[in-house]
Amino acid sequence: MPGVDATDGRTLRSVATPTFTERSDEIHSIVDDLSLRLGNLGDGWLESSQTSPKYFEFTPIELHAITERLRLPEPTAPDVNMVADIGNTIDFLHRVRALKIRGQKGYVGTSNIVWNSLDMSLYFCKRLMALWIADSDVCRITGIKSIRDTLRRVVIHYSMKRVQDFIFDDEDLENGILVEEMGKWKCLEEVDFSFNEIKSFDESMRLLPEVRILNASYNSITDIGSNLSFLSSLTELNLSNNNITRIDAWNEKLGNVKKLVLSENAIEDLTGLGKLYSLEYLDVKGNSIQTLEAVQGIGKLPCLEIILLRDNPIRKLVEYRTKVLELFGERSSELKLDGRRPEARELDTVRVRMALRKAKEEKEERERKRKERIEERIRYISGEDVSPNVSGSF
Repeated sequence: MPGVDATDGRTLRSVATPTFTERSDEIHSIVDDLSLRLGNLGDGWLESSQTSPKYFEFTPIELHAITERLRLPEPTAPDVNMVADIGNTIDFLHRVRALKIRGQKGYVGTSNIVWNSLDMSLYFCKRLMALWIADSDVCRITGIKSIRDTLRRVVIHYSMKRVQDFIFDDEDLENGILVEEMGKWKCLEEVDFSFNEIKSFDESMRLLPEVRILNASYNSITDIGSNLSFLSSLTELNLSNNNITRIDAWNEKLGNVKKLVLSENAIEDLTGLGKLYSLEYLDVKGNSIQTLEAVQGIGKLPCLEIILLRDNPIRKLVEYRTKVLELFGERSSELKLDGRRPEARELDTVRVRMALRKAKEEKEERERKRKERIEERIRYISGEDVSPNVSGSF
């Protein structure tokens, strides 16, 4: 059930700045119509959403109108029959579990009102479990504290430049409360901040200890910093389509991540993932990985089962698959490379190469020990070592 269409005849149409009376009339028109619809259909929609979860959609201008209407010193209904009572809308907001706020670019209808310039509040959303914001501005949203203890999933697209603009509560900031003393998002487990303009993970991430899944793809992130380490429950992280070039000791920054998506960045070396021992799935498609040495660092990860290296320069190497599989030693048969398991022929080749490498290493070790014995004997003969450890032949 969609909310009121805010682009029809009930919007602020005049290009000139509306007077208080004109603005008040438009606010009443939007809220009265919305309250009438929710009074008639709201209970049914909420009941059906219990068995088939779905989002109820509002536009920014509708939420803005509700916020402004409550500031007016007027009765809650325009008539004695209470048909269009704003209490219907408030009651609905109290009970709704999944809410979507969908804005637009540019102006509202033919007015001079910019969609993303409208203030709105989530103060009455006391039971909200899922929130989806698109083409809006999170800086314009107040009442965040009301959803902090109940929200489990949040999706924000094309609406933010800094994570803290959504996570921090304005009241806490105004009162000068330190991040360490702010209330945490206790129930939030799934976060999708993709398709925004985020450049870094700021200190507000410290307030998200229960987040398991974080999608920050299609942003402008160059480095993950240290604040993700506070996400102690994080197991899945998507940073695809960002501006990441280097990976530096991420095991100290990510904890127990099992699934990591880094496709379509500019990464050249995976050595920084070499101690991320919990990692099971790694997607690095479309990066700048050129050599086996750049991949060798992850060859000892004990849990890694899936790795995607497509669309990297390393794919141009002769016998690319067997050479990469060889880096994983005895675990090569367990690895799924670029979407498929190793073939028997590939595993045979890997075993032969491993045997040859082992024989070479053993030969080099014997030669090293032989040279050590010669050097010890020489030092003894020359009088430099009075207690040589010399035995056997050269």
